[in-house]
Formats: sequence, structure tokens, C-alpha cells
Amino acid sequence: MAKAAVINDLSGFGRCSLGVAVPILSVCGIQACAIPTAVLTNQTGFPDYACIDLTEHLYDYIKMWNLCDASFDGIYSGYIAHPEQADFISSFIDNFRTKKNLVLVDPVMGDNGSIYKGYSQSMCDKMRDLTMKADVITPNFTELCLLSGGSYSEISSLSASKKKDEIKKLAQKLIERKKDLTVIVTGIDDNNKICNMAFTKDKDFFTVSDRLGKSFSGTGDIFASVTFSMLLNGNDLETAMNTAVTFIERSIKDTLAIDPDPDHNYGVEFEKNLGFLIDKNRTKI
Repeated sequence: MAKAAVINDLSGFGRCSLGVAVPILSVCGIQACAIPTAVLTNQTGFPDYACIDLTEHLYDYIKMWNLCDASFDGIYSGYIAHPEQADFISSFIDNFRTKKNLVLVDPVMGDNGSIYKGYSQSMCDKMRDLTMKADVITPNFTELCLLSGGSYSEISSLSASKKKDEIKKLAQKLIERKKDLTVIVTGIDDNNKICNMAFTKDKDFFTVSDRLGKSFSGTGDIFASVTFSMLLNGNDLETAMNTAVTFIERSIKDTLAIDPDPDHNYGVEFEKNLGFLIDKNRTKI
């Protein structure tokens, strides 16, 4: 069985972060070894939340897992609660990096042109450096602008085709810094559609799906978790992304079937569709 270190927060309410990553990796036949960066009463999209920052405990994982002679087929990181956590993730990658394992960094920083509550510019700077240690990154459009220095407001005002052209330019700026980097830009508004665009130094690929309701919390985490799992199981980028999009579409439809106007902070009913991922990864389980 493949084994992956998953570095992210754990939220009591709001289907996101470790709350979606661990079950998704597990049904894909991957042992998920969780490292919680913080424990939150509920994810940060809620009006109020409490957070226990676990920064001071994180280096124990490197120490103890080295004593266990641990190794990983993949490393996957997401939300950080403190700038020093980016340094920890960087050190963790340095300690457990091999020529064969897959490193995916989901640079969770913001959305809709703004950084998230509790985030700072220094955290964004640290995340920008951390992405250069990844094989794959999965920023949304806001996060792509934060990583590359693009203007969210200027690009957002462009037509759909010109907007995509500018997104490609920003992604290529990151690839110029790290030639073997794959940049997947998620959740791009395209009229009544949602587009995900992937870029490498050699090729581009994109998916298009219908917009179903408003934006839901945690769908970026779900997309990254499914894509990471599919890639780790030997699938190509196109298959991985299409599987993630289909899984999210099914989950959103199930959510809206229960309540046409749900509280989007609670995320989507992904649990009912885990069987779909089991079928997609049947030979790996």
C-alpha cells in the first residue's frame, strides 16, 4: 500500500483539510499519515472560530518518524496557521524527499481576491518559497496571483479568453522558476462554468464543468486530495483532474438535493461518493 504524509489543519465543522484528505486518500488505497498544523473548532469561513496552533509540536514528527525509519510515496501539504509552519513543511520535504515520491503543495492563502482571515503577508511569502519544492501545486486564481505577482482585479475584468491567456502567463512565470513544476489553477469562473487549468513546461490541459450553486468550502481541498491520490496511484494528469471534477460535481448535486440553499461553510456531501473513488482505484485497494 502506498503511504503519504498529509500536512494540514483539522477542523471540527466544515468538510475541508484533513477532514476530507484522510478519507479520500484511504479509499484510494493510500495510507494517510496525518500531521495536523492546527486544530480548529470550525473552518475559517465561519464568522467565528477558535484555533489551537500546533507549530511548537511539528518538528517532533520529523524526529520520531526518522526514528521509525519512515518513508513516504507522497507528501501533500495544505493550510498553515503560522509562517514557521512553512519552514517545517520545507524541512519535512528535505528530510523525506526521494527521487520517486510525489510532493503536492496546495498553497491555501485566499480567495476572491483577498487573503484568508488570520493570514499575513509573511505567510504568503513563505508559501511562495514552499511551492518551489513541490512537483505539483493547486492554487486557485487568487492564490496564483499571490504566488506570481499578478493583478487579480485587472485580470478579473478581462474577457474569458483573455483571462485564460493571462492565467497561463502567470503559471508559466512559476514554471520558469522550477522547470518540472505542474501548476493546476482551480475554480476559475468562466461564465456559468467552472474551469480548472493545468500547465507544465510542455503542455496545457483544462477541464470545464457546470457551476452548481455558490462556491462551497472545502472543494479545493477535495480537488487536491483526489488529484494527488490519482497521480500517486499512477494515473496521468488528465485522468486525475477529470476524476476530481466528477467527484466534486456528484458531491455538490447530493448536497443541493438535500437543501437547495445550504450553508456553504459546511462543505459538500462528499462521503456518499467515496464509493466512486473506490471503483476508480479498485486495483490499488
